Amino acid sequence: MSLNHYLQKVIEKYKSEKVFYEPLVKYLEGNLATRKYAEVCEDNRWDYIIDHLAVRTHNIDEAAKRFTPQGWTYFDKVEFHDQGWWAKVYRHSSFPALFIDQSYDDAPDKLLIIKRWVDKFGDKGFHHAAVRLPQGVEIEDAISLMNKKGINFPGKITGAKGTRLRQIFSQAEVVDGAPFSVIELIQRNIDSKTGKVYMGFIAEQADSLMKDSVL
Repeated sequence: MSLNHYLQKVIEKYKSEKVFYEPLVKYLEGNLATRKYAEVCEDNRWDYIIDHLAVRTHNIDEAAKRFTPQGWTYFDKVEFHDQGWWAKVYRHSSFPALFIDQSYDDAPDKLLIIKRWVDKFGDKGFHHAAVRLPQGVEIEDAISLMNKKGINFPGKITGAKGTRLRQIFSQAEVVDGAPFSVIELIQRNIDSKTGKVYMGFIAEQADSLMKDSVL
């Protein structure tokens, strides 16, 4: 499915890096929820802001090699050995961050959510895009607007109201009988410690979202 004029305009600035732009287009074309969020943005005159994109892989360092020559640099690491997975965050001065994750090689089968996904779909695409809500918009309100367009969020919001970071995944779209891609709504609030909008990640919330990615 081709993208409408609005989304084409949103991603025009990313055309210079094919390694990023081409999988982004494929993700947007293949995920209904993200296109419906674009409609919400148009309806409410919000900016469509891509906060970060997630890459699932069998080997984080190898996957990162596709992006580091184009200016993405390592920023942080989150680990959940007991939950079977870990990730590295890479940032770029002009592009959204990348959240690259993989299963641990020794994780029990029931925790191999990422490995099973990569076995089926590969690691050259994006599993999800996180779209950042405008300042002052509560995530519950964005969910309500998406519900009106037929998009469901069967998991729970991570992060209590008023805290620095709140997130939720949409219902996974199914491809060949398996949960494939989602959109993440992300609400970034002022961090009381710094007085600035919180731009980091909270490991415990990331793990909660991982479980919701198959709903």
